[in-house]
Amino acid sequence: MLTTRIFNPYGSWRGALSEVDRLRQEMGRLLGAISGEVAGLPSAGVFPLVNISQAEDKFIVTAELPGVAAEDVDISVVGKNVGIKGERKPPELPEGAKFHRRERAYPKFNRMLGLPDEVDAERVSAKLTDGVLTIILPKAAAALPKKISVNAA
Repeated sequence: MLTTRIFNPYGSWRGALSEVDRLRQEMGRLLGAISGEVAGLPSAGVFPLVNISQAEDKFIVTAELPGVAAEDVDISVVGKNVGIKGERKPPELPEGAKFHRRERAYPKFNRMLGLPDEVDAERVSAKLTDGVLTIILPKAAAALPKKISVNAA
């Protein structure tokens, strides 16, 4: 019996890229790198995309969350890690309506991001504006620089 295979020129690349992405994530975890980023390049298929910046007294995480409602986002902080978990829900269709084309995805997501220093979990704040989540993570007192005065002898 003769079997027919459908040629997909992108199929083999998808598998290879997902394996490379898995390896990159594992290496990042082992090396203590910020999750989701190696050499400044985002991994394929990661959602949400994030930026992490640092000031003297805080970290600022921004994440792209278009179409996600604030009540569908959960943020957690444990030690040097901040988690962003949630879901982008599909729109309600009118009774009897069907999709003609459906290209948009409605994924559940869960990102855990490593930070270089501990944060004060009690003072963390977050807001979602125009599809961009901004999380302010004040550094823990132990992580802040201390000024030491020098006395003359």
